[in-house]
Amino acid sequence: MRNVLLISLLALLSCKPTTKKENLIDINKMKVVVWQLMQADEYYTRASLLDSTWKLNKKNVQMYQQIFDLNKVDRVAFYHTIDYLERHPIEFKELMDSANEVSKREKLQQNKH
Repeated sequence: MRNVLLISLLALLSCKPTTKKENLIDINKMKVVVWQLMQADEYYTRASLLDSTWKLNKKNVQMYQQIFDLNKVDRVAFYHTIDYLERHPIEFKELMDSANEVSKREKLQQNKH
């Protein structure tokens, strides 16, 4: 009985809470990266319909890495942050709303020129 209690206590203490915000990318940087990834996905989808080698060469993965490099974001940290946000829907909604606002601003800028 004593061993079971000790093992249970150790198991509880060894578990990290999944709600920690450690090593998460800032929401302002995330919204830009998410928007750029969405643009890359749209471009990739259209281009791969015209050229099937895009799928074979996994051009979308290459574009993602270019976006991560451009924004100085680590791929692992990005997906860690997305994983955290998916478990926190209010914060995830804030991110997606912010990315949508970036989209609207960009479209307004394009229409002005």
